[in-house]
Amino acid sequence: MPNIDKLLKQSDAGFKRYTGIHKATFYDMLEAMQEHEASKTKSGRPSVLNIKEQILLALTYWREYRTLYHISMDFGIHESSASRIVRKVEDTLIDSGKFELPKKLPSRVDEDINWSVVIVDATETPIERPKKTKETTTAARKNNTP
Repeated sequence: MPNIDKLLKQSDAGFKRYTGIHKATFYDMLEAMQEHEASKTKSGRPSVLNIKEQILLALTYWREYRTLYHISMDFGIHESSASRIVRKVEDTLIDSGKFELPKKLPSRVDEDINWSVVIVDATETPIERPKKTKETTTAARKNNTP
């Protein structure tokens, strides 16, 4: 499992090279996640990973485009847990309102705007297939007989 504390002690350039974001952005994400955790009414079973590790897991997924299986092996959790964590981090950061893309592009008059954009790729989702029923199975058998 990557050591998040060691990673945070690196220079900002080294941290950005590993995660794809600045440390300040990471701390903004951490603050949004902590606010969400504090506002929860029912907790349920706590995650094996702390909040910093959950954010790092999501950043690893977004940055490296590795499969959730490989990332989950690095973090010592199950693949489905990694998927849930990525989805939870995405939903929490979007709901915080701090990590949205601008709704409208600025006009050319506003040339002094300093852009800071984070683009999130979609998570892996299972393929939805129709359920097998007795009728479809019987129909398939009838079509395959000579």
